[in-house]
Amino acid sequence: MTDRQTALRNIAVGDIFHGQAPNGASLICLALKVTETTIYARAVTTQFSYEFDRSTGVAEWEFNGHKVPCTIDSVVSLPAEIHETMLGLDRIYADKSRDEAHKLTEDERRALVFAAKYYSANTLAMLSPAWQMMSNDRKVDPKGDLEDYDNLSSDEKVRLILVNYLIPANSP
Repeated sequence: MTDRQTALRNIAVGDIFHGQAPNGASLICLALKVTETTIYARAVTTQFSYEFDRSTGVAEWEFNGHKVPCTIDSVVSLPAEIHETMLGLDRIYADKSRDEAHKLTEDERRALVFAAKYYSANTLAMLSPAWQMMSNDRKVDPKGDLEDYDNLSSDEKVRLILVNYLIPANSP
């Protein structure tokens, strides 16, 4: 078994891991159920559900009538404080009774930026060369911008986070 396969086999219920869509969107996923063949997960910020193949780490997600492959690219454990912040965001976005968009706190913003940097610095070996970009007019490549996060205006920080994690627009 490869290191990638071993890492995927070690994902357990309650773990938070990172995946990526072909357009570069970042998927911070919470493992909800794990079987011998499948990792059932939900993206914390969008609440989209994924069924990742446990041997490849790939999930096919339906988007605008097309099947889109989303791939687990990091399984490194987040520091406890960041992990708890992600669980808190999951609870907020899972709450269907809320009337308005959640306004990210500065701690939530910093946790999302930390996660993006941390996961990109601790990636798994990928199955194949980089994905071909989807033609949905939405490319996401915030990694360079993340380095300058502290120098961005408040509006720029919010936009970077919202686009990177596909969070519905909210007010700063």
